[in-house]
Amino acid sequence: MNRIDNVNDKVNKIREILSKSDFDALEINSQANFSYISGGRGFIGLASTAACGSLIITQEKVVLISENIEIDRLYSEQLDAHPLIEKQSFPWDQPQKRALIMEELTRDLRLASENDLASELFSIRTVMTPYDIEQIKQLSLESARTLENICKSLRPGMTEYELAGQISKALWEQNIEPITLLIGFDERALSYRHPVMSGAKLKNYALIGICARRNGLITSISRDVLIEVDEAMIEKHTKCARVNAAFLDNLEIGSTLGQVYQKAVDVYDKEGYPGEEKFHHQGGLTGFIPRELKAMSESTHLIRENELYAFNPTLQGAKVEDTVLMTKEGIVNLTDTGNYNYVDVKINGKTYKTPTVYVVKK
Repeated sequence: MNRIDNVNDKVNKIREILSKSDFDALEINSQANFSYISGGRGFIGLASTAACGSLIITQEKVVLISENIEIDRLYSEQLDAHPLIEKQSFPWDQPQKRALIMEELTRDLRLASENDLASELFSIRTVMTPYDIEQIKQLSLESARTLENICKSLRPGMTEYELAGQISKALWEQNIEPITLLIGFDERALSYRHPVMSGAKLKNYALIGICARRNGLITSISRDVLIEVDEAMIEKHTKCARVNAAFLDNLEIGSTLGQVYQKAVDVYDKEGYPGEEKFHHQGGLTGFIPRELKAMSESTHLIRENELYAFNPTLQGAKVEDTVLMTKEGIVNLTDTGNYNYVDVKINGKTYKTPTVYVVKK
């Protein structure tokens, strides 16, 4: 399946939603949903949550609307000049003309916003198509290899900012957007669960977490590093790996996300850290938004085939985070490179190879 076929497939899904609703047309204008449909980027600024163009989808047509600055770039580069998509633009300095275009396009139509059909859009956006699966596999492996290679080269004295620059450069060189970078060295890694960089210099321990995005799809990865051996920290990572393995072992089609969460966080207690989950969310459903749905005990969301999950158990400085795909045969770890340091966790006859802290000077 190529990108144009993928767009057609998703437009048909939206038309099916419209046929079962009280609406005749849908306006797509968020970055996440624009990327979901287009398989491309809809932003100008990296942190934008709104797209710089809108897609109007009816039963008969799809129209891209944007100001004259963006229209040709969006159509040619982000929609591959899709032959079935029309484009209409308005002058950037006459935004009122957008309303006239919308009025003409939607006359006598009941127009839905994304909020009007939020649950329906969530339902289709969080199940990956064959095209999405190939894209997220490539993105996840490339991002994990990049992060791990940099982690293995850490040296005392470098700053968190310096490391952030190295990771960002290496990802951008592969057309990957580092939309989240969390780097904590030594005491900061032990003190903060979301260690946004503050410039600390590395002494012996580093915790690094990233959310990496390409064409809207997002993979989440965390890797930890010791310059020299610290047996207590290594043991803490082993305990954290057991929590992570419990998440993955209970991730089954038809189970609720709440059931998965509760069975996994019970392991914190068994490992001697009762209530540890209260200090940091445990990750959850991902895809075109870093956390489409966080795992919580009350979640009734049913696990479905071809969903993406990124759990991130933490244990006072130790963290495990990979992105996995739910399939009929079980989970596929998309960020497993086979080239880091691992601990094997055995549960119910299965072995979960889990990335653990990498020691530079072994």
